[in-house]
This record gives sequence, C-alpha cells and structure tokens, in this order.
Amino acid sequence: MSRLTVRTVEVTGDQVRVGDVIAVGGLPHTVSDVRQVRPDRRRLEFEDGNAYVLGRGRSIRVVRTSTDRGR
Repeated sequence: MSRLTVRTVEVTGDQVRVGDVIAVGGLPHTVSDVRQVRPDRRRLEFEDGNAYVLGRGRSIRVVRTSTDRGR
C-alpha cells in the first residue's frame, strides 16, 4: 500500500523540482518545467502558463509530495 506524504521544505532555486508547488503573490502554482536561462537563473514554468525567474541561490519554500511504498 502507498502513502502520500506532503511537506513544506525550504530549497534554493537550483533545487526546485517539477511538481513542486510555490506560492507567488499568495497564489499556489505547480511547477511544470524548470530551465536554466543564465548560469545563475532558473525559469520556472507553471501549469497555468505563468512563469517566474528565480536565482539559483535564492531560498524559497515549496510544498513537495512524495509516495512512500509500504509492504
């Protein structure tokens, strides 16, 4: 049986993953793609079509889910 775990973690721009949820302007956005646009910048594209450019070393909080598989 699988168990879904949801947690809030603080990561830097170079640790953001597809599927992370980030609040921008108080609204949650799910990351659909991450691209490097300069050596020190990442472009985060969201499922709703919006995008945000984030510095690689900038700390932000994201909501991340994972599935734990039990026996």
